[in-house]
Amino acid sequence: MKSDISGFPEFLPNEQIAFNKVIDAIRKHFELYGFAPMDTAAVERISTLLAKGDDNEIYGLYRLADEKSKKDFGLRFDLTVPLARYVAANSGKLIFPHKRYQISPVWRGERPQYGRYRQFYQCDVDVVGDGDLSIEHDAEIVSLITGVLSSLDIPSFHTQLSNRKILSGFLKTIVEEKKVANVIRLIDKIDKISREEFDESLKKMRISKEHVTKLKNFLNTAHRGDNFDILKRLRTFSFNEEYACGVMELITVFQILKKLGIEDRHVKISTKLARGLTYYTGTIFETTFDDDLNDIGSISGGGRYDNLTAALSNKNFPGVGATIGVSRLVSQLIEKGLLETDKFSPATVLVTAQNHEFVGSYMKIADRLRKVGIKTETYLQDKSLGVQLSYASKKGYNFVIIANEMELLEGKAILRDLKTKEQKVIRTEYMEKEVLDLLM
Repeated sequence: MKSDISGFPEFLPNEQIAFNKVIDAIRKHFELYGFAPMDTAAVERISTLLAKGDDNEIYGLYRLADEKSKKDFGLRFDLTVPLARYVAANSGKLIFPHKRYQISPVWRGERPQYGRYRQFYQCDVDVVGDGDLSIEHDAEIVSLITGVLSSLDIPSFHTQLSNRKILSGFLKTIVEEKKVANVIRLIDKIDKISREEFDESLKKMRISKEHVTKLKNFLNTAHRGDNFDILKRLRTFSFNEEYACGVMELITVFQILKKLGIEDRHVKISTKLARGLTYYTGTIFETTFDDDLNDIGSISGGGRYDNLTAALSNKNFPGVGATIGVSRLVSQLIEKGLLETDKFSPATVLVTAQNHEFVGSYMKIADRLRKVGIKTETYLQDKSLGVQLSYASKKGYNFVIIANEMELLEGKAILRDLKTKEQKVIRTEYMEKEVLDLLM
């Protein structure tokens, strides 16, 4: 995944095929749950982007021919802001709950580094309600993400699950309310900084040693027993109404996930989970690989937000959603050799041209295979059969079809399996069935 421009990655053909395969699997699962596809403009008004984002990460656009042109538009830095604008603009035409997914590139004006890019694809899935949205949707989104990732044949993973009201409610018992958001952002980085940095940051916020100890004890609840033990312990605390509401919502979501057959190895209750974005108001979750691959970081995350369009509309549109950072996920899996990248073509069959004078006949054979859904390439260069077979092998083809002039006249061809090296003579009038049988 390299490019001449830092932070703007480009795949080689075999990597792009692996990437597209992952995208196709994600799209399939989103639609299995009834989510409709959606696409939005790559640009948004700067005023819309600034309502949710940091000015430092927005790419402003202006006409190169006019240096005095104002930057009225900017490239989207996520898919949530476009969703908010879209819902606010089209609420009268949408059917609520509105269930949509979007798989599109986004752009960030930040310094590129390992695993972080300036241009990358996000796969977002959201449910948006009009005025209200039941808590069951939260469980459905977590279940969906678990199903998507399980289908990708990737290493073992787990989703940390919590509720923003739990952490927020607890923090209000030990710090001033105006400091809550800053402490949450710090907790969100707790696994990325040293213990000393964490303590020093709390000290700068003027949080007493007594309250720091209470905070650490609360965060360590995540390590005390299994999910049922953690939930039981959380219920014993009675900090305030916000906290109690968060605990009950978390219990509801967890109970639904258990009924759906989601195993504890895939979902772990965590009091350390923070999700730094301030618009989360309820259920929050974040998915990572298990310990041997935790250096990759989060591969999915999301949560509940009470009012998606707060800065854009007077109406209340609560929602819950998740995003899969597919660019980082795929690039890391490729780098670690955990995704197959031996295919340089999406086709499975190469029709060779043993005698270039009959190239039209070879093209007709390939066309017949395509008409029954078999992805097929015809070799059109005037090269030796050995060169063609080498080409097929390098591109990762499963089968080649070989026929000389006499075989073409007799309606015969050789079907060779490039993996087993086995081959057999087939009648071209039945070749579609012969190839389909082998591909099944």
